[in-house]
Amino acid sequence: MGLGAGLVRFIGAEVAAAAGLIIGLFWQPLGIAAATGFAVLMVGAAVFHSRAGDFANPDTRANAMGPMVLCLISVTTAVVLTLAM
Repeated sequence: MGLGAGLVRFIGAEVAAAAGLIIGLFWQPLGIAAATGFAVLMVGAAVFHSRAGDFANPDTRANAMGPMVLCLISVTTAVVLTLAM
């Protein structure tokens, strides 16, 4: 599956999400927004891996699990930051 220029730029949003999470340690509303946005981004990545057949292939399954783990961590971060407000 080839990645178009638009999709590659969209993946660059991970850098913005990481910066938002770091700043969110000091300003919680930004951290909540960044964690939520990153979770949505990782759901999209998991869907992409699913359509590419990465979960069915034992050789690529471990790499495809990364977005799911990161999504779970991101959702947990958003919930913890929300409860801490």
